[in-house]
Amino acid sequence: MRDSEGRVLNVRKRGTDTLMLPGGKPEVGEDPRDTAIREFSEELGVELDPLRLRGLGDFRAPAANESGFEVLAHVYEHPFVTVDRPRAEIEHLEWLHPDDPHPAMAPLNTLHVFPALANSARPAQRVAVFTGSALGVNPRFEQVAREFGAALGASGIELVYGGGKVGLMGAVADGVLESSGNAFGVITEALINGETGHEGLTRLEVVRTMTERKQRMAALTDAFVALPGGPGTLEELFEVWTWVTLGIHTKPVALFDIDGYWQPLISMIDHMVDSGFSTPVARDSLIVATSTDELFEKIANWQPPKPKWV
Repeated sequence: MRDSEGRVLNVRKRGTDTLMLPGGKPEVGEDPRDTAIREFSEELGVELDPLRLRGLGDFRAPAANESGFEVLAHVYEHPFVTVDRPRAEIEHLEWLHPDDPHPAMAPLNTLHVFPALANSARPAQRVAVFTGSALGVNPRFEQVAREFGAALGASGIELVYGGGKVGLMGAVADGVLESSGNAFGVITEALINGETGHEGLTRLEVVRTMTERKQRMAALTDAFVALPGGPGTLEELFEVWTWVTLGIHTKPVALFDIDGYWQPLISMIDHMVDSGFSTPVARDSLIVATSTDELFEKIANWQPPKPKWV
């Protein structure tokens, strides 16, 4: 967490001398993002917004307070929230700029986190994919979907998606798993009971409603990518893109334009702008890419637009 001057929130635990990021060890079966939210609540009394967490990176460094051990940290950024006082085992809070040396700073920060913050590019740790539960009539759709999944896995980028085993969504997940990547599914009780759930995933979470499903997928990811799909894909895409324009989250949203599939939609969006129902800023915030390499590069270098009503 950083303040308006770019300083980073650090804490010191009771009985230690080292400053480090707020955080802690995950409980059994807990997603690292959920760990970050829980630890902030327990240690600082702050409720983070899961929609506004963005992955900074996974880093390994010597443990600050445990000689001879290493820490593997999943690190996330979150917009500034007022922190009143420390709680639990936290004794001291301190806001420090990454460029200012500090003799009691944890190696994780000095070796990895602070240099990563100096780099404006933000490669995604996880990508949420919206796409069809059908394969479509163009065989290229399935081929590219599977290749895209394989590229995610080979790049160490984890997949978050609707948890199905059918259509293009199943092809993306299979591509990730075949390349030894991690695939996380979120599916509703009705769909899992209909036997459409993918049984080979890294983790499959079951929720009650479609609204819960979309909220959970958004909380678990750093970016959203839409591959070819139907009305459901459009509904998911437009919701998260609208959230960007309203400042509800600051995560990139992209169209993966396979064989020109999204060109009619892009023309319609341009028509919305020309007709005064959208803005060039909103249009430019939507990434359009025709290859995996282009997509990854644009996601890493994407900057959130100024919210519409600010």
